[in-house]
This record gives sequence, C-alpha cells and structure tokens, in this order.
Amino acid sequence: MEWTTLPRAYVGLSVDGVIRAEPADFRVDEIASIEPSGSGEHLWLRIEKIDVNTHAVALDLARAFAVEPIDVSYAGMKDRRAIARQWFSVRTPRDAASGEFGAWQIIETRRHARKLRRGDLAGNTFRIRVRDVRGDVARLRERTAQLAEFGVPNYFGEQRFGRDGGNVERARVWVCRRPRPAISPMQKGLHLSTARALLFNAVLARRVAESTWHTPIDGDVEIDGAPTGPLWGRGRPPATGRAREIEAAALELHREWLDPLEHLGLTQERRTLVARPRDLQFAVDGADIELAFALSPGQYATAVLRELGEFRAVRTQTAAEAAA
Repeated sequence: MEWTTLPRAYVGLSVDGVIRAEPADFRVDEIASIEPSGSGEHLWLRIEKIDVNTHAVALDLARAFAVEPIDVSYAGMKDRRAIARQWFSVRTPRDAASGEFGAWQIIETRRHARKLRRGDLAGNTFRIRVRDVRGDVARLRERTAQLAEFGVPNYFGEQRFGRDGGNVERARVWVCRRPRPAISPMQKGLHLSTARALLFNAVLARRVAESTWHTPIDGDVEIDGAPTGPLWGRGRPPATGRAREIEAAALELHREWLDPLEHLGLTQERRTLVARPRDLQFAVDGADIELAFALSPGQYATAVLRELGEFRAVRTQTAAEAAA
C-alpha cells in the first residue's frame, strides 16, 4: 500500500500547500538521551546538515577523520530536504576534522567512552513552514488541537520507502528471492527496515480503516496504554483475539515477506500505533502557516502533516539524477 493511499484517521480538510520549498522550511533538532562524559575514545559531534542525507554525512566524517565507515555512527536518520541537527560519533584519537564540507558543519564536540548507537535519542523537535496555503485555514487550529489530544496514526513516513517508493522493490528483490547476493551491512539494514515498515503500515492502515487505531481492542498488546502492531521477525505473534485477526488479514496480502524476514535474524517486536505530537504550536504568517512540535524516536512529522491537509513537497534532483 503506497503512502498516498494510506487511510487517514480524521476527516480531510480542504487545505493544501507546499512543504520543503527550501531546506529552511523543514527544521529538525535531535533531542539527546545521553550526556557525553567528556572523555573516552569516541568523539561525539553535533552537526547541522543542510539538504544532505545522514548517511552522506557519515561517509564524509569517515574521510575527514581517516577512519572506516564502521567507526562512524549516529542515533537515527534525519530528513535530507531540511536543516537538521543531530549527533554523530567517530572512533578516533583526533579532535578535529580535516577538509571542507559545505553541506554540513560541526556545532559542538564532546568525548565519550562508547559510540552512539541507533535509538540513542529521546526524540526530535520540528519546526515546519507550509507555504501558499489555500482552503479552510480557519479550521486548522481546531484540527491541531485534536491531533495534540488524540494523536495520529504512527505510520512509517514516505522517507522510509525512498523516492517514489523505490526502496520497496529493491528490498523485495533481496529479501524475497534466492539466492541473495552479498551486500553491505548498511544496505541489508535498509532492506530489512523497509520490509518491516511496509508490513507495519499495512496493519495500521487496517486499524485506521476500522477506527480502532487509537483504542485497545480485544487481544491487543499495549505500550503505555496504546495498541501496538508488529515489526515482523521470528517468534509467535503476541496479539490474540480480534487484534490478531486484523493483523493476520492485513499481513496475508504480504505473505511473501513473512518467512524470509523470520529467517534473516530478526526477532519480532512491537511498535505503538499512535504517535502523539507534544507541545504542538500553530501560527499563521500571511499566506503561510508554521507548525512546531516534538515526537518520540522513530516517529515521522509527515504522519502529522498528512492529517492536516494535502501538502505537496517540492521535488529536487538527487546527485545521481543530476549527473544522468
């Protein structure tokens, strides 16, 4: 099921606009969960990147510190078409990078005894400008209050699936077919996360269609009082009753993925079906609106935006497309 066809939880507003017209329209700031100690073999760097993806910065850092890419790590991927601030760590005795990198800059450095691991963050804050907004703008303030109170479906955002959903087919080719060619650990991780996100979104879409996404039902596995869905892998699904029936029906349409994911070293996990934006603020600025809010780790600002209107992103060329 494509991102654009996933069911919405709220009645659609007649509002449209443009997001990501320029990187400054989409600002992301990582909230750290660990305070670096000030000493250790790993140099932690807080970096501001502009219109470049997280992996590209990681490769730049490996070159700048003359280390292998495996010695560079980060807590989570951040949007490319944005101004994003996040932490990286590099295993190095050096305290300064060499070279010039126009797409990013180092804001702060600290040392720590261990590397930064995936998920080592408390969340992210967002400040988003939507330009040239048209339609029933007056109702947006009421809708943002609803989202703050009840949350939104915790879909994996379109970024997880790549431009035009291309990551899905690439993941299918590697995950679902044999023999599998040798690929890098990073590429394997991308394929597996894409596959799990596809299956989770399918289950959540079924719950949204039945209006049970935000309320536990018979057999649900809960996290902090909210229902959850599967991140597929080895192990017996813990949901029972009606919740299990819904999951099984949704996953039946994606059966080709299930057995391969169980045999690729993944253990089944759960993810909440509800994302709750915190400190949600809304302001009108002429023909634009500005939104600010915070989300927990792994939650997507685009899942919030799609419940407010039809906001289309400005498409930009990738380096590969520009070179073609």
